[in-house]
Amino acid sequence: MLNNNQLFRLLNEMVFLLVGALLVWVGLFGGQHLHFFNPRQPSWLILTGVLMLWGLRTWRKAPRIPAGGERAAMRIGGGSIALAGLILLGLAWSSFRSAGFLLAAAGGIFVLRGLATAVIMARSS
Repeated sequence: MLNNNQLFRLLNEMVFLLVGALLVWVGLFGGQHLHFFNPRQPSWLILTGVLMLWGLRTWRKAPRIPAGGERAAMRIGGGSIALAGLILLGLAWSSFRSAGFLLAAAGGIFVLRGLATAVIMARSS
């Protein structure tokens, strides 16, 4: 049976899965609305920088976790956030045509992270 901490982490991963699915959907099917999106704004660059730093910080904190399953989940989580931040930062220098593909790729990373970490957290109970 899951304790409260594991249940909260499992729900958190389901939120990442849903956010990733939303990014994939917007990236693949929302192309007609992406012309309002400007990834070269300072706020977008700051957001992607914060995502990358948050992911790297989480990755570095993972070895301090004693349980193997939680450590692996933390590494997957940190690596996925840093990688998605790097992809989203790449939007500033990519062509408009590839913006949807890059958003879908970042969403796919979040979906895979949600699935993998949810499986790890469910198995560790």
